Amino acid sequence: MFAMIGMGAGLAALGVIYLIGLIKGRAILQNAAGDRNERFLRLFYPAGILLWSWYEKAVRRRQNGPQREIRQRLRRLFVRDDVEEAYQCFQVKRFTIVWILAVAGLIVGLAVETAQLYRSGQEITNLDRPGAGESSKIYQLEAEGAWEGRKTAEFSVSPQKYTKEQLEQLFEETYAQAFKQLPGENESLDQVEGQLDFLESGPPGIQCRWTPERWEYIDHSGMVVAEDIPKDGIITYITLELSYGEQKMEYQIPCRIIPPSVTENDLLEKELETVLKEKEAEDPFGERIALPGSYDGKPLSFYLVGKRQNGLLIAGMGLLVAVLYCCSHTQKLKEREEERNQQMMADYPDILSKLTVLIGAGFTVKGAWEKIALNYGRQVEAGIGKKRYAYEEMLYACRGMQGGQSELQAYKSFGKRCALQPYRKLTMLLEQNLKKGGRDLTTRLRAETDEAFSARLHQAKRDGEKAGTKLMIPMFLMFILVLILIMVPAAMAF
Repeated sequence: MFAMIGMGAGLAALGVIYLIGLIKGRAILQNAAGDRNERFLRLFYPAGILLWSWYEKAVRRRQNGPQREIRQRLRRLFVRDDVEEAYQCFQVKRFTIVWILAVAGLIVGLAVETAQLYRSGQEITNLDRPGAGESSKIYQLEAEGAWEGRKTAEFSVSPQKYTKEQLEQLFEETYAQAFKQLPGENESLDQVEGQLDFLESGPPGIQCRWTPERWEYIDHSGMVVAEDIPKDGIITYITLELSYGEQKMEYQIPCRIIPPSVTENDLLEKELETVLKEKEAEDPFGERIALPGSYDGKPLSFYLVGKRQNGLLIAGMGLLVAVLYCCSHTQKLKEREEERNQQMMADYPDILSKLTVLIGAGFTVKGAWEKIALNYGRQVEAGIGKKRYAYEEMLYACRGMQGGQSELQAYKSFGKRCALQPYRKLTMLLEQNLKKGGRDLTTRLRAETDEAFSARLHQAKRDGEKAGTKLMIPMFLMFILVLILIMVPAAMAF
């Protein structure tokens, strides 16, 4: 009762706080409204405003108080100096949630106390007994009338017991179920040659205990363990004991254990083994054993059995490997071509830049071309640089021109061999310059260079994105591995 009075007083106090905040905090409420979508929370802002004002008064004297730290963090988050409005929103929301939690706790506690008071004030005339086979149930009781005031007592109610008739019926039902289940995989109890299926437990509270009469033939789990069983079998008994507390009932179930079934082929194989052993025993000191040529008046031949070699399967596997190698070799060639194209696209801006600089410095197109190609050739021969496909094509065209090929034809052949749109565009510019002449080649090459560098930058970004996507697979596999390392020990602990 006193607890209910205290919780009621607490709820009343929180209600007063809300009313005072609603009257005094209207001005602050306008500025500290916070997120407009938080309509439910905004209903209780007045209580949060009043609690926050009391908190500010309590910590105002502390220069390095928590409010200063909060403001500093808000400045870092909002990237500005004036965070007073954000600070008010933060504090009002914070204390509003505190008020809501306090009210919710008091309401739930008051409801629980009220329900308990109702139950304790309601007179009872009986107690529920646990069902048969269940555990005892403990009740906390209060009694009044015969004594002064209320007296408390702890009372343990034992589970309900079966009547004699109910117990006999349950024993019979359990026995019938056990008898039906007992043969297991055997055809019947008259032909037991394998595992028996013992019923482990019956209805609640009834225990089953199996006792084979001949342990040397049937073990405690119902498995037939003997091998030297006569052909006619052995008749034995299995005792089933059903118990409920101190009351017990025994049933003896007869069964016939027979030797494992043997097929005609097994008998013939055993007979053949016997013949071979007899032949071996005739001459234990000889280097060779003479196999019998006949048996039971019939000719007998023997053949050495080895591992069967499936030639067709091996041939098929060879053909499959050949086809797979052919496909993989073609795929590798495509991959190398793709790498070559990527390398040439990466070198295209550098080639344009060099041509632009040399032509702008006074070189002819042919002279600039030869200088770039021959410098590359010397560097490769000296072991300074690595093989670059685009420069190799330029060197090939240069040697063609040195061998008598026309400059125009050399550029056309270069564009065809490269088979890439940017290089075809370059050869088209050079061909137009040779055919029509003009002074704007340098300008056009410079514009093409800027465009090529921009394209290479975008390609680098795309390659980076692809690399990041490829890294997701090993990262996901590592996450699965870490999850397994955490979950498996936890599951094993349970």
